[in-house]
Amino acid sequence: MTLTSLLFSLLILFSSAPIPDKTVYLVRHAETCTEPDRDPELTNPGQKRATDLVRVLSDIDLSVIYSTPLKRTLATAGPIATEKGITITTTDLASGFLERMADEIRGSDAVNILVSGHSNTTPTVVNLLTGSNLENLDDGEFDRLYIVTIREDGSADYQILRYGDESAGKEVC
Repeated sequence: MTLTSLLFSLLILFSSAPIPDKTVYLVRHAETCTEPDRDPELTNPGQKRATDLVRVLSDIDLSVIYSTPLKRTLATAGPIATEKGITITTTDLASGFLERMADEIRGSDAVNILVSGHSNTTPTVVNLLTGSNLENLDDGEFDRLYIVTIREDGSADYQILRYGDESAGKEVC
């Protein structure tokens, strides 16, 4: 076999390798203080939940982490970002940002992505990625972990798991 034939065979072999599924992990921010109302910090149970997220995703080779620019979502994603050495990509909050983020996720070469969002944004992103019709999370639900799998053909589905302790709700800090 000539060198050219070998190289051509290798090119065909590697170009036909299947593209891996893309997995998107989505969480609502962890439990927050009741004050300030607009941009609260995480409570002690919320900080524990953020640490629990590190444990749950420790074996996942995350390459991108998205978060809204608010303290609670950044604090939820912060420990896993530190553990993985990843800079959090903050989204803007301008109209249409969820659609833009979903498009960016679909078009990304990243295989494992984490999104830290809110009671209304997290299910909406799952809906945009999968075509499902999930409702917003209740005010006291902080323990959901959505796992969206996007296949090579663009089809997608999701699972909902719980992580950490049962949701503790908000508290005065």
